[in-house]
Amino acid sequence: MIGVGPPERDGAHAERVPPAGAGTQPPLFADERGRGAWGQVELSGIDSARERPFWVALALIPGVGQVGFARLLARYGSASAAWSAGQESLRHLPRVPDDAPLALQRLQREGAAAVADRVARAATRSGIRIVLAVDDSYPAALARLDPRPPVLYVAGDLEALDAIAVAVVGTRRPSGYGRAMAIEIADELARAGVTVASGLALGIDGEAHQAALAAGGRSVAILPSPIDRIYPPRHRSLAARLVADGGALLTELAPGQPASRPDFARRNRIIAGLSEAVVVVEAPDRSGALLTAQAALDYGKEVYAVPGPIDSQTSRGCNRLIADHAASIVTSAVSLLNQVGGRRGAAAPLSVRSLSDAEGLILARLLSRSASIEELLVSTRLPSGTLASGLTLLEARGLVTSYSGATFHPTLAARRIGQRPGRRCARME
Repeated sequence: MIGVGPPERDGAHAERVPPAGAGTQPPLFADERGRGAWGQVELSGIDSARERPFWVALALIPGVGQVGFARLLARYGSASAAWSAGQESLRHLPRVPDDAPLALQRLQREGAAAVADRVARAATRSGIRIVLAVDDSYPAALARLDPRPPVLYVAGDLEALDAIAVAVVGTRRPSGYGRAMAIEIADELARAGVTVASGLALGIDGEAHQAALAAGGRSVAILPSPIDRIYPPRHRSLAARLVADGGALLTELAPGQPASRPDFARRNRIIAGLSEAVVVVEAPDRSGALLTAQAALDYGKEVYAVPGPIDSQTSRGCNRLIADHAASIVTSAVSLLNQVGGRRGAAAPLSVRSLSDAEGLILARLLSRSASIEELLVSTRLPSGTLASGLTLLEARGLVTSYSGATFHPTLAARRIGQRPGRRCARME
């Protein structure tokens, strides 16, 4: 059964972002935060059956997280070896919370096998599956991230996590205009067969989830809390409906594990990583939805924002994204679907075989990684004129987009083409 969390105030939702330099938190999107940490880990040779208890237990230690886990694997070669290193292993974490040494001591006293068994039994009682980053069922979109969550807890349909998804996010305190736009956008996305992803928060998130379900679609919620302690508690029934209607709930927290402020920021990054595009419907200047947008940009994903009145506090974040050319403008659900290539009733999807050789080569490079013109000149070896005209034609076809002309990204329509069997662009060298 999906449970209810502690009676915390809804205002405790960590939507507001601390000012730069506040506290001791490191920047969210910087190499020192661990980008590339998982690239140093060899996952192919891991005996997942033997290592599973150690992965589950190690991930419970405060301060380990996505980056710390990767560093421990890189340093010791396996989770079991890192576990055996005891307190010494804490030296290799990005930062060590005050409660980490005692927590590790308690967990080791219990034993990794006993810890994992306790967690597994609690998960089974709540209909939760445990998915490791080495499992075949681990979401493909998250497997491409670095850093990535080492352990996931999932309720619902695992296949929903691999469906094409668009995130719809925003403030917990939306205006009537914001609510209406969230409902319209999520409704049209769901009717077009796109999975709607969000964070189950009050306000825009909740409206998006409910609109997707009302349209007969599927929705995925990424939580900052354990699945057996749904946060906010008033969305417990909504969470149950998401699962019942073919969607899924996903979190990094084990059943019963207490949530902390960093879990909200990690939740936002997972939303961005799991989605092909992020739509910010309504957000004030210091909104957690802007963290989700920043994560999407960092991952090379498309970001869209709904503009609002210039004197509206709840639209200031969206208006700033648009003014800074960090997001494309969304004025209606139809305009969004046109841009991401998912409009209902559209003509037959564009075939990659209708692209020229140059366009196919450019698109193949961008499907593997977003790139600047300079990077594309090197990787494609095309003449500058051919490259420029190819990019222009791909943009006109709705297959490529760019922010301020600096970095080019494949659109959702392009990713759909790239997923089809027999595609030419994916085979081009």
